[in-house]
Parts: sequence; C-alpha cells; structure tokens
Amino acid sequence: MALLKQTWAVMVLLSWGSASAAGSCLPPVQPWMPTNADDVQEYADLLRRDAETYFADVERYFRCLDQQRREVFEQAREISEEYARVLELVDGVRK
Repeated sequence: MALLKQTWAVMVLLSWGSASAAGSCLPPVQPWMPTNADDVQEYADLLRRDAETYFADVERYFRCLDQQRREVFEQAREISEEYARVLELVDGVRK
C-alpha cells in the first residue's frame, strides 16, 4: 500500500509539471487597428507589417497547440496504461 501511495504521489507531481508545460503556447497579441481614416493612411505600412506578423504568429500558435494536443494525448494514453496496472495491483492486494 505504501508503494501505491508513493506511485500516486509521483504521478501527481509529474502531472503538475506537464500541466505547466502545456500552458506554453501563448496566443498572439492582437495588432492595433485604427478606425480613423487619417490614422490608417499615416500608419499603413506599420499596420500592414503588424497584421502580417499577427497572422504568422496565429499560424505558429495553432501549430503549437496541435503539437501540445498530440503530446498530451500520448501522455494520457501512457498514464491510462499505467493506471490500469495500478488497479490490477490494487485488486491483487485486496484478494
């Protein structure tokens, strides 16, 4: 039973670490888009550059989320298998 508690504690600690890593994809900052026609004319080049940068960052963000989804899915599959083994051990101890 002590081994089960230690295993459970290690699994909890590892999941906390992976939860913080899962938050590493940061959404891009929205660029400022003026509504005043004079501002649009004045800052057209900057607005164009900011918009292009934003859309490139959006693509990078979605790729990051997709990668994290794959990693967490694989991790969940591994934990599920480990948990099944834990349950088998628990059932074996109870009998």
